Amino acid sequence: MKKIKFLAPILAFAFFSCDNYLDINSPSPNDLSFSQATPSKLLPGAQVSTYRVQATTMNQLGNVFMNSWTRNVQSFGNGFDRELQLQIDNGFYTGIWDGLFRNLKNFDAIIKYPNPTGKYDLYIAAAKICKAHYMQEIVDLYGDAPYTQAWQGNDNTTPAYDDDYAIYQALIGELEDARNLIANAGPTAEDITPYDVMLGGDMSRWNEFANTLQLRFCVHMSEVTGAKATYRDTKLADIAAGPFLSDNVTVNPGFSDASNDNQNPEWGNFEYDAAGNLLQNRTFITMTGHAYKSLQSYATTNYPAAGSQEIVAGTGVFYPNITDGRSGRLFTGAPSNPRRAVNQGSTLVDVGAPTTTFPGLPCRVGLAGNFYPYGVHDGTLSGYSSIEGYIMTFSESELLQAEAAVRWPSLFSGGQTHFQDAITDNFLIRNATIGSYLTTINTKPNFGWIGTDTQKIHAILYQKWIATMGVYNPIQSFIDYNRTGFPYTPLSSNATQTRKPYRLIYPVSEYVANSANVPSMTSAEVFSINSKTPFWVPGAPN
Repeated sequence: MKKIKFLAPILAFAFFSCDNYLDINSPSPNDLSFSQATPSKLLPGAQVSTYRVQATTMNQLGNVFMNSWTRNVQSFGNGFDRELQLQIDNGFYTGIWDGLFRNLKNFDAIIKYPNPTGKYDLYIAAAKICKAHYMQEIVDLYGDAPYTQAWQGNDNTTPAYDDDYAIYQALIGELEDARNLIANAGPTAEDITPYDVMLGGDMSRWNEFANTLQLRFCVHMSEVTGAKATYRDTKLADIAAGPFLSDNVTVNPGFSDASNDNQNPEWGNFEYDAAGNLLQNRTFITMTGHAYKSLQSYATTNYPAAGSQEIVAGTGVFYPNITDGRSGRLFTGAPSNPRRAVNQGSTLVDVGAPTTTFPGLPCRVGLAGNFYPYGVHDGTLSGYSSIEGYIMTFSESELLQAEAAVRWPSLFSGGQTHFQDAITDNFLIRNATIGSYLTTINTKPNFGWIGTDTQKIHAILYQKWIATMGVYNPIQSFIDYNRTGFPYTPLSSNATQTRKPYRLIYPVSEYVANSANVPSMTSAEVFSINSKTPFWVPGAPN
């Protein structure tokens, strides 16, 4: 079982925020002036503010795009309409680009801070690793982006766009630089423990995080060919010996129920406010029929007709026919109601056990499986408000290693062990009983460790979908889907497109403030392979 580490609260943060991510010098009565922004002042605020984007906007999109969440149609007449219908434009989820770019500038400021004596080496190392993590997500979701000219403030308010593959190379370079700074930090290097609200100044764990991120970069390039594949293989060899994550990467500056702003942002966005008032998202978000069927046996599901257990028509892959112990933890019934779910696009609550009456209130996001990691707090509203935020889980790291062992067996081994360790830890973090699940699932190709390499890759990405579902960075599962087509995931029945988008469209803020450089895009282009598709998507001409 992975252990949770609690850090002493950081009482004040330097949140450098402004409407334009390029303008780091914008004054605010709530912010320090930039001349006061030393790395120790910048680091905790940067760590929390970037995580907040992942925890809210990105988690929601990942859950809906991967058919885990949908709208409670029993109580709400609309919501998630654009996501389900796949109406993608420059106003779609703009908070991802704007929020990450705006807050990445603080990591960039740490990296560029004068450091003639090496005093700030460890701050810079941590900042480079965090920058690589979040900037990779921008590239994976948008392709080309400003990078070399970004975050220059008034010196350059209209930065050029860099090629997405070039950014990947630069970010891997940042990870290499970070590991070098950690390994060679001298006696003048300041201890970051008092200000590091992620890993508490444990530089061995920062090194693990850097290695694991580099593995993720390389795994995302699994389908590239030619010179890109040669580059990938070189970078895989560099980190094949690890070490990789030995625990979850979390953030906690001292989250509490003192105010709404002090709460863990996932809890404060999806469940309750600091006063204990139920938020609309608590009753709005529900379990999809796809998630229900994936996590329940045939005998406990009201399939409408024989043969309808095929996940996506024509794939020949059927739901695994197993009641997963995580199911009732991930989603619980509404008060005094059995567990029911909603097929995406349906106007009715339509999935549940054969004996369940319909209509009725559908499931809610389960507290035990999403906001009670490893059962570490007392189960009160105060306890839920104060939980750590999860940036990267041990399970995700193990599944990356499992995939690497299948794809590159000359460099990585122990695929089944990594696969099973990931599942075991995910049951633990969800407070679910694993029982004989591993034995049973490993008899089922595409879901357990059995069958061809392709079936094992599907099983790995199916388990990653479950492991990240809810609050554990499910946008990664959507990125996996775009590079592999796995795990098989049905579209909403009211989708207006025949597939999910390969990428998002740049936000309207870019078309207003950086019109000379932002690539023009149409909604149709995000659903086809073209020069604007992220370079690692199979068939992308990049």
